[in-house]
Amino acid sequence: MTVRGNPAKMAIVAVVLAVAAASGCGGQQAGSGSALPSATSTASPDLVRIRGTFTDDESGPESFELFADGNRRFRLTMLTGRAAGYSQVWDGEVLLIYSPEEEPKYQRIENPGTDDSPDSTFFYRPGTEKFEELCPAAKRLGTKTLFGRTAVRYHCDKVESSDQPAVDAREMALDEKTGLVMDYGALEVISEVTFGPVIKADTFSTELPPGAESSVVTPEGESTDVPPDAESTDVPPGGGDVGPYEIGSFRLRAVGGGFVSGTSYRGKPFVIVAGSADGIRTALGRLQPMARAGKPPVVGFLLVLPPEDWKGSLLNPKDVDQLVASISKSAGTFAVPVGLDFKGGVASEMFMHDVTVPPDLTQVTIALVASDGTFAHVAPAGEVTDANLRNWIDALS
Repeated sequence: MTVRGNPAKMAIVAVVLAVAAASGCGGQQAGSGSALPSATSTASPDLVRIRGTFTDDESGPESFELFADGNRRFRLTMLTGRAAGYSQVWDGEVLLIYSPEEEPKYQRIENPGTDDSPDSTFFYRPGTEKFEELCPAAKRLGTKTLFGRTAVRYHCDKVESSDQPAVDAREMALDEKTGLVMDYGALEVISEVTFGPVIKADTFSTELPPGAESSVVTPEGESTDVPPDAESTDVPPGGGDVGPYEIGSFRLRAVGGGFVSGTSYRGKPFVIVAGSADGIRTALGRLQPMARAGKPPVVGFLLVLPPEDWKGSLLNPKDVDQLVASISKSAGTFAVPVGLDFKGGVASEMFMHDVTVPPDLTQVTIALVASDGTFAHVAPAGEVTDANLRNWIDALS
């Protein structure tokens, strides 16, 4: 799945949608507070359906529907907006992602690792570590009625994170009986909250529909050893270590907004082009005719060194937002997703040959990643022929 804009936020669910969108600030609006009969006689007391909207600065309002069975499993579906039709289902062991704009449209991740496992926390209890992260220095303020239920109000100090936008000090509210976040004090607006909703038998199913194709990620603990490819032991033009070595995880701010995440490419081969904006475009002009219908997909790593006179900090999300906007404006648009690789090419260290010095922004590196996450080939773009690239891509696909 190519991550663009808001779908990137959905891919991690935790703070941006699973917490922020699932909580919202719509508690003061009229909503569905009645408990409808469940499809089964043993409905969980914390089975809930939430509907609401949130507004993105770039794409405008988007609406969503969330079914959550406590903190055990969930189904998130985008109803309207740029990401309409996008969905995620988590059953506690398997994550199923559906993206209507991608091929294959489904991505099924079994037993995801810590970096890829969604944070399916929707219900909180004061005194727990999760609650402290959500509402630092919480002060109880009393109760109010939201969606026909009693909710406990809290004042929360500012939430700051190195990889998420900061959230200012605010008031939030939890459902008194279950701990569901009913009012997060953010920009999202909840329109319905229904406990004990009628659900379909497959609401939390992560099985692929009949005939659907998917990139299936190997479960943790299962061997991914494969016989060595004859070409994988070739020393790339210009030198460099001999593979296989793994791509690892990456999640980069994207040119134009959103994120570029390694989760989108797990279980399938892809190509990375790292370097300057102009260098990436030149390399794409060579690579895209070789990648038939976007297979394998190509992603760019735009190497970024903040200007010497920049007064901001990469640890301050607001400063980073401003820097990303400035760089995106000067870089322009690309035909593929392009992530901003700050701090001297941290993500690109996975395949750059010399990481002891700042990256040479005049050099473009092309890296081909196999479906098992190992590098098949790494080469400076200026030292590899079109014939080499074509043969490598054909073998990779």
